[in-house]
Amino acid sequence: MILYPAPKKPAPKKPDPIARLLAQPAFTSLPVRVVPYCQTLPLGVLVRGTLEWLVDGVALEHLFQDKAPEQYTRQLTISALVGLLIQVSAGTRASVFAAYKADQASTAPTITTSYQAVYGKLGRTNTAASEALVRFSAGKLEPVLQALPTAATPLLPGYRLRILDGNVLAGTDHRLQPLRKWLNACLPGKSLVVYEPDLGLVTDLVLCEDAYTQERALVNNILPRVQAHDVWVADRNFCTSRFVFGIQAQKAFFVVRQHGKNLPCQPVSKLTKQGQSETGVVYEQQVSVTDPVTGEVVLLRRIELRLFAKTRNGDRTLVILTNLPATITAVQIAEIYRQRWTIEKHFHFLTESLHCEVPGLGKPRAALLMFAMALVAGNALAVVRATLRKAHGAEVESELSGYYLADEIAFDYRTLQKCLPADQWEGWRSLKAKDLVRLLTTVAGQVNVAGLTRTTRGPKKPPAQKPIYDKKHKHRSTARLLEEAKKSC
Repeated sequence: MILYPAPKKPAPKKPDPIARLLAQPAFTSLPVRVVPYCQTLPLGVLVRGTLEWLVDGVALEHLFQDKAPEQYTRQLTISALVGLLIQVSAGTRASVFAAYKADQASTAPTITTSYQAVYGKLGRTNTAASEALVRFSAGKLEPVLQALPTAATPLLPGYRLRILDGNVLAGTDHRLQPLRKWLNACLPGKSLVVYEPDLGLVTDLVLCEDAYTQERALVNNILPRVQAHDVWVADRNFCTSRFVFGIQAQKAFFVVRQHGKNLPCQPVSKLTKQGQSETGVVYEQQVSVTDPVTGEVVLLRRIELRLFAKTRNGDRTLVILTNLPATITAVQIAEIYRQRWTIEKHFHFLTESLHCEVPGLGKPRAALLMFAMALVAGNALAVVRATLRKAHGAEVESELSGYYLADEIAFDYRTLQKCLPADQWEGWRSLKAKDLVRLLTTVAGQVNVAGLTRTTRGPKKPPAQKPIYDKKHKHRSTARLLEEAKKSC
């Protein structure tokens, strides 16, 4: 008689961390149906949940009534319109009409008007409301990001670093009748964007429908929003007496690249060497500037950075003006100015990975509203990246590709739209900020980051031969060129 050992009882399965979290009283408003999607489509859940928490219909209606009281709502609500546009700006739909058709084909459409009414309302939306929408998103997401780890240590603890830069929207399609006779690009507007690198958020925005408007002319809209202990970083286009003395009057600070003509400076002390940064040798001297309107004289610090390598414009020296106190070294100030390029990287991300410029929207107000919605989507993605940073570590998050991240989110988001109806997401709106952080961090732990990392490549090499342009033949056969290359080898 052979005695077989008794079969072992299977070990009890550990409870799923998401199911365990949703069983707590703070999350009773969320349906259990979302649990499997948190495991299979975690990025889509992160983005959809964040946007659902952010885009509060009641708050948006009050916001638009305050900033654009002339735009009353009958059938097409502001929350439905924003929900439509956020899909386009986040890259989940290719155009406004595509998002409209998908909404109409769903079981519970959120828009009950024609697409002509949608486009009409887009073209009439006040720019003040679009600006307020960005400020609203930043204000609501700031406490969430403050509870999550930052991408890098703040350069100036105790100060609020704000980077200011202008942006011109690209030319649109020539669908509007007045644009059809022109082959030239027709630009729908210009903007000033305020980006805070410590949070990764765009916190303020100034929009202008006239693309020919100078960036300096829009500074008057920014100065009333300056707060004490702000540090404003800007390029030389903003180096004007109005900008410098306006910030000084608000007891704030600036780090701005000196313009050769706009703000004449008189030297007060000699130029002395202060040290060396990663990019060059740093010198400093004290200068005085005079307000041409009031005659007020202010002493500033002039930082000269002599670069080891030329900039892309061929500059060997960068000159920076600032009113920061002497406790902050010249080398620190040079490093702070380097942070100005983070807003350029953010613009590149908005253009390449998100849809901040939709060619089909020719009316300036519609194009500027879409740009504002892309900034809102970018703010939501800053929260997503922060939760991934907490769940997987800062080193892993820093290697994530914005392009691959946005591409994966677009797929997950559209799948969730088909699988989970809109009413299944309403419970996210009632979550407190601290509970939202707990939930998002737990879901972020389910993301497989291996397929989302950046692809590294070697340094670019200049071409061995300058490309040739043949005026007689505007195109070439690729097959023939390859065959000629084989014969020449």
